[in-house]
Amino acid sequence: MKRPIVLATALASGFVLAACSGAPAPTESGAASDPAPAASGSSAASTDASAGAANGLVVSTPPGTGPLENVNFNLGDGEPLSIDPNLTWSGSQNFVGINLCESLLTIAPDGTIQPGLATEVVQQDDTTLVATLRSDATFWDGTPVTAADAAFSLDRARTDPTSQYAGDLASISSVTATDDSTLTITLSKPDVLVRSNLATSASAVVSKAFFEANTDTFAKPGGQIMCSGPYKLDSWTPGKDIVISVNPTWWGKGEGKQLTQKITYTFITDPSAAVAGMKSGAIDGAFMLPPSAIPPLKQATNGAVGFGLGTAFQAWVPIVGSGGPLADPKLREALAKALDYPSIIKNDTAGAGSPAKALATPGSWGYEVDTYSAAWDQLPTPAQDLEAAKQLVAESGVSNPRLVIAAFSELPDSVNGALVLQSAANAVGFDASIKKIGFDYANTLFSGAEKPDIDIFQTNYLSLVTDPLSIYSQVGLPKGAANWGGYDNPQVAELLNQALGTTDEAERAKLVIEAQTIMTQDYAWIPTTTSPNAFFFTSNVTGAVVSSPAHIWSPWANQLGAP
Repeated sequence: MKRPIVLATALASGFVLAACSGAPAPTESGAASDPAPAASGSSAASTDASAGAANGLVVSTPPGTGPLENVNFNLGDGEPLSIDPNLTWSGSQNFVGINLCESLLTIAPDGTIQPGLATEVVQQDDTTLVATLRSDATFWDGTPVTAADAAFSLDRARTDPTSQYAGDLASISSVTATDDSTLTITLSKPDVLVRSNLATSASAVVSKAFFEANTDTFAKPGGQIMCSGPYKLDSWTPGKDIVISVNPTWWGKGEGKQLTQKITYTFITDPSAAVAGMKSGAIDGAFMLPPSAIPPLKQATNGAVGFGLGTAFQAWVPIVGSGGPLADPKLREALAKALDYPSIIKNDTAGAGSPAKALATPGSWGYEVDTYSAAWDQLPTPAQDLEAAKQLVAESGVSNPRLVIAAFSELPDSVNGALVLQSAANAVGFDASIKKIGFDYANTLFSGAEKPDIDIFQTNYLSLVTDPLSIYSQVGLPKGAANWGGYDNPQVAELLNQALGTTDEAERAKLVIEAQTIMTQDYAWIPTTTSPNAFFFTSNVTGAVVSSPAHIWSPWANQLGAP
């Protein structure tokens, strides 16, 4: 199952340094969304924040205090194909849609899961969850948000053949509106990730009546949508912009919120043009800055580059299931040892990242933090060892093994990353070449489809929720949502399936860590660096949530305003 956000962020790492050039200094507390106190045992964000603070990483910029008429925000990965929250997601889509549509639960800037349209979601037993919807939520047209709307939306996300959430919700067997405010979710088997996934747009609630009356144009370019969030869709002019404005009847309105009356989204994908717009003030802000944009924006006098905490990381995805050369773990390990990690961190994250020892980076540890931290400390730090890499290639028994590296021709940073890997691979005995691909190849690349014409590609990805089981089940299970390389280790699958049914957090952490150890030794993916969310805002704009995954699953602009 594809995840198009990785296309948009192929190399567009995000990060956050302390602000400079006159912009307000980012905060480490994450006050931008008024999060409730962290759930018991969920101290990951504070732990990660402490570590990140040393590197200047933050969860938000200071809340806005004054009104703004309009903020021009650029979507560097281009115009969304849709803003339908239940079926698809990408960087550009989420940065628009999450300010419009609300989910049953939400993820606060500090990574904790908090109430959303549901005041609570209770796990009654291993296979039953009950959500109670708030009574004061209405759609933009004034009609009430009901459990029937929520059931309709969640059913679309889990059953529509085009849904990118279907894999995450596969264990749900039925969704029933028990009454106007109560939703009962029944699972076919225990799955501890379902509740967490209700904090993503998988459970975003749209108006059933509006959808059925506007099926052909719903959430498409030039079309409309009906949700309940702090902003409403004003207009979508294909090829030009999307404009959203304050929802005056939002249930969560209050002091310090909805200070910005309108947000105008533009679709400038050329990094040079986007940088020029930000430095001139024509663009007020952007997330997911590509590496090439960071140095010139650091010289801007009207704003600041920043880097946000989170769960994102950069990795190479080896194709192991198509019978190609990287089916051999020795060759995967050889590639890992051929890479110059300090240079990757410097060039791709402007030095804001840190070596990614595994896929579940510290920002994803939402429970049993000490246990995960101790396991992380035991993992080897990725390091270049050219002689060992050459020896592994020799031990493979293949002379000058083929290595076809896929890179998006439309993304200069994707091509640059491929050139770096090509040079490193050739230096240790591979016969590496680059295959430039277009965006039309994305559906194949980010799926479980066979890929006999390529051997490896690069991605920026993230744990969607603050549970390491999320990223490992997506990559480590044969039908995992992000198992794009065909990785298949029965021992790992058994551990992960057992973890999915384990509600005891200490026991679950042990199972996940055992799977993590094996997957890391297998080089299921080859992680290189953590990827803090790179952002820029002009000095007259503050109040953005910048941590991941909060900035794609919560209304990141809710407290956007003047300093």
